[in-house]
Amino acid sequence: MSIMALSKEEIKELKDQLKEQVKNLPPDKKIQAEKQIEEMSPAAIESMLEQQKGRQAVFRMIVNKEIDSVVVEENPSALAVLEINPLSEGHTLILPKKEVRKKNEIPKEVMNFAEKIVKKLELSLKSKKINMIVEEKMGEAIIELIPVYDKEIDENATRKQVKKEDLEAVKKRINVEIIKKPEPEKIKIPEPEKKEIFKLKRRIP
Repeated sequence: MSIMALSKEEIKELKDQLKEQVKNLPPDKKIQAEKQIEEMSPAAIESMLEQQKGRQAVFRMIVNKEIDSVVVEENPSALAVLEINPLSEGHTLILPKKEVRKKNEIPKEVMNFAEKIVKKLELSLKSKKINMIVEEKMGEAIIELIPVYDKEIDENATRKQVKKEDLEAVKKRINVEIIKKPEPEKIKIPEPEKKEIFKLKRRIP
């Protein structure tokens, strides 16, 4: 029995993840492997996830560093990685390190970590806002952070295929330390006391 019903988008994402794993093969073997991956049916992909990885979903493979990914930041509770098929520049996935199946069960520390990454993305990428979407995807609860720039992003919008080196460049931009210069302290100078000047009337002898 399959552990998940994969959407077209999820199948494409899984195939892209698998292609990442074979990118360092010799050219002839790489072409053959990519062709095999492209021809895999949804059932074959589900079966592979179940059999080869002990029923682990792709997100577990990313968390366990079994799939190469571009990590923005991590802490003991969660991992922030750049989406390989982003809806916008800086599209980030927050993956709990301990598997969570239901979105209402995501721990508070993971949500706090996500909020921290939101602020980091806003400051470094100068986006108008960050859409935070908590969802259940491929058998796990995850958080998607999608930067919005000129116009609102439709969740059905076309996703881009981005090379790893381009994602690494985005990672560098996100992780540049942003130092805000403190505003100079305004020193109030007390106004001098106004002294009343009395004019003496001159007496004419």
